[in-house]
Amino acid sequence: MTAPLDPDGENVDSLPFLNYPRAGRNLLGQSKGYNCRHGYGLEFMKLTGQIACAYCGQNLVARFGDWLTMALDHVIPDAVCRKWGLPPEWSQDFTNRVLCCSACNTFGNRYAARGYITPTSLEEFYRVRDAIFVERRAAILRRRSEERAFFEKRLWET
Repeated sequence: MTAPLDPDGENVDSLPFLNYPRAGRNLLGQSKGYNCRHGYGLEFMKLTGQIACAYCGQNLVARFGDWLTMALDHVIPDAVCRKWGLPPEWSQDFTNRVLCCSACNTFGNRYAARGYITPTSLEEFYRVRDAIFVERRAAILRRRSEERAFFEKRLWET
């Protein structure tokens, strides 16, 4: 597999999954509960060591305001997994999740996987997950850049 690229065509140092137990290539368990910060997100952080947004890099534990933005994102969205008929054990597993800030989570909504062959094995699922993460990360970072450009116009001052 070639190294993933960011929106500017630069190599991405690593996928977040490489830091998960067993390099994110074995099921880790499904999230339980309903509260990200007090429940499944905290469990995920302890399990994976992830404390920053997997898309933009914002540290989610440095300040209280950042902590409040914590979300856990399905890399291959539930709707895509259901459409493909994938087992919930794969789609709901922590290995199909990344920690992210609420802005990146919102920017990544409505993702539609196109051009992928439905995975038939767990290893194929992880290869597709990795490719989709790189694709979604690039799209999310472009969207963040567009939002920054809009913000810098400071239209509320005119």
